Amino acid sequence: MLVSMTTVRSAEDLGEPARLAAETMRSWLGEFDGYRGTLVFVGESGRTARFLTFWADAEAEQRSRPGRARMREQMAATAGVELEGNEVYSVAFADQLESWT
Repeated sequence: MLVSMTTVRSAEDLGEPARLAAETMRSWLGEFDGYRGTLVFVGESGRTARFLTFWADAEAEQRSRPGRARMREQMAATAGVELEGNEVYSVAFADQLESWT
């Protein structure tokens, strides 16, 4: 499993906007083969958010990459946030994630 992590920053609180962005992305990301889910973290200050999308394998992540990049840039411009970066990680260990609701 792979995770693509996008980090954004803003002068404004990102709590509610990050949740709304994730809700908007949910159905669109679900159209990609190999998409496994999303987690969104907002830092204590509320000014930084990290969007993690989970992919079944490297091929699924790579196939979705161009479309996700376009969507990421469009959403950042619309929301007025700074795109700090995007990185891809492999999942080395996960425990009891199915119990998260």
